[in-house]
Amino acid sequence: MPRTKETAMPTLHYTTAAARTLACLEHGRRADAVKLRRVRRALDKLAVDPRHPGLCSHRYPGLPGHPHHRAWTSYVDQGAGAWRLFWTWDPADGDGQDRDGQDGGVVTVLLIGPHL
Repeated sequence: MPRTKETAMPTLHYTTAAARTLACLEHGRRADAVKLRRVRRALDKLAVDPRHPGLCSHRYPGLPGHPHHRAWTSYVDQGAGAWRLFWTWDPADGDGQDRDGQDGGVVTVLLIGPHL
């Protein structure tokens, strides 16, 4: 029986701003359990597959304050007051190893918050 190559999951890294937003949703004055659950669900999907269809990920033309040429945005939720994840993805090198020595590359979550 032939072996199938498993898809490697990327490693998630967070900027200070993204980590601060998560902390505020959990413990801050404006803690919001529903929004936190939605953000975590979107982050779980992103960690498994940045191309997950439920995220509706697409390129973001220019993220203010972030000089990344290849920024992406993904849905956390929709409708009035919708939130998004803004991130970059450094796929694994040609040898299949990312800079941390794990397969799948690195996704850096730049911002978590309202749609810009």
